[in-house]
Amino acid sequence: MEKGALLGRGRTADVYEWGNGKVLKLFHAGFNPAWVRHEADIGRAVFAAGVPAPAVFDMVDVDGRKGIEYERIDGSSMLKWIEKKPWRIIYYAREMARLHFAVHNAHTRQLPSQQDRFRRLINDAAGLTKEEKDRIVNYLDRLPDGISVCHGDFHPDNILLSAKGMVIVDWTNAYSGHCLGDVARTCIMMRSPFLPPGCSAVLALLSKIARNLLCSAYVKEYRRLARVAAADINAWMLPVAAARLGEELPGEEKWLQGIIAAELRRIAGRDC
Repeated sequence: MEKGALLGRGRTADVYEWGNGKVLKLFHAGFNPAWVRHEADIGRAVFAAGVPAPAVFDMVDVDGRKGIEYERIDGSSMLKWIEKKPWRIIYYAREMARLHFAVHNAHTRQLPSQQDRFRRLINDAAGLTKEEKDRIVNYLDRLPDGISVCHGDFHPDNILLSAKGMVIVDWTNAYSGHCLGDVARTCIMMRSPFLPPGCSAVLALLSKIARNLLCSAYVKEYRRLARVAAADINAWMLPVAAARLGEELPGEEKWLQGIIAAELRRIAGRDC
């Protein structure tokens, strides 16, 4: 089959039209085939768990590159809708929370472990001392485990509003674990200070206000649905921030280190 029009271009792959009702995610030349198989396996496990995600079909080779056939989902991201209708930000935040809560009510053991993923990223974090890493991992080991489906990268740009309803894409970082660790990770991502280069001070301020409003409304609705306290979510901030630091994303290092330092002081005071 010949690939169709280019639909999107990312850091690791390009996405093309691919026959009827499908798209082809075609990875860049030289990309590790084992990782492509891993992504396909993750997508199949997620879809089998019953969450609103694109179906995964075959792996293919096109032009010497590895690819995965996905179900085509036509729609705009929730982020685009928020940008188009910012006065509805609270509505979208609540819809986001309801969708995330529904995902967490799906369970599987066919995904990587949340604990293993966080532990690896914490130990990879260059900005932490060995003593800090050991304290954070020991703290993580005392947190509750679970088998909820966790997206690992749940934010408005990964939610498509389509004729089928809301569909979540980009499950590459999915894992099985405790739902509140996934909620805490979404909070960290939404409150991140990172903005694209060249962003004006005014736009940066407006963006920060909007992101904080979105996050607050999302957390409030999730807490209502799950019947959990803010402290239950905040308990995950230390390992989640440390794991995020291990990803070495631009513009976040000092901010994450501030969160980690504050959380380490908090648990030190509690353990006294």
